[in-house]
Amino acid sequence: MKKYIIAGLLLSVALFSCKKSKEDKIARKWQAYELNSPQMDNMLAEQQAFIDTFGKNSDAATNIAIYNTANVDSLRHAMQAEVDDLKALQQHAVTNTWFDIRKNGIAVMNFSGQVDSVNWYFDEEGALILDQMKLKGTGTKIVMEIVSLEDTMMKLRFTENGLTSSVTFRPEK
Repeated sequence: MKKYIIAGLLLSVALFSCKKSKEDKIARKWQAYELNSPQMDNMLAEQQAFIDTFGKNSDAATNIAIYNTANVDSLRHAMQAEVDDLKALQQHAVTNTWFDIRKNGIAVMNFSGQVDSVNWYFDEEGALILDQMKLKGTGTKIVMEIVSLEDTMMKLRFTENGLTSSVTFRPEK
């Protein structure tokens, strides 16, 4: 019986000691693959609803009075192209964003071709801080809440220009 208890304790100690720290889990190169922004999604959905309906239930005279044109189809196509371009730009930004978070406290980041380096660290609440000021003496400090951090996935939440978004990353292959 003592052997089983001792073996169980040794196994528990071994498993506990093998557990990676948050610093060890995050220190690698991460590739973004998904952006979630409920506020942006709602704004795009409202814009799409407007595009899909405006001018369809009124006659040419009413459309001229309201929209200054009888040809609302051309306006609808132009507006749809703008929405489609915005979605494509958003997807391009996601697929071309990566973080190389290094154990030495430096992170190299690529936001759609704009490469920059910052100091990184965790604050008292456990948020990931990306600090240009600490590295360069000038710049900004970005606070990103760590929603999830696993060996196979990292999800960060941040607020920018009043919009709260989350980005999901996977380790780069």
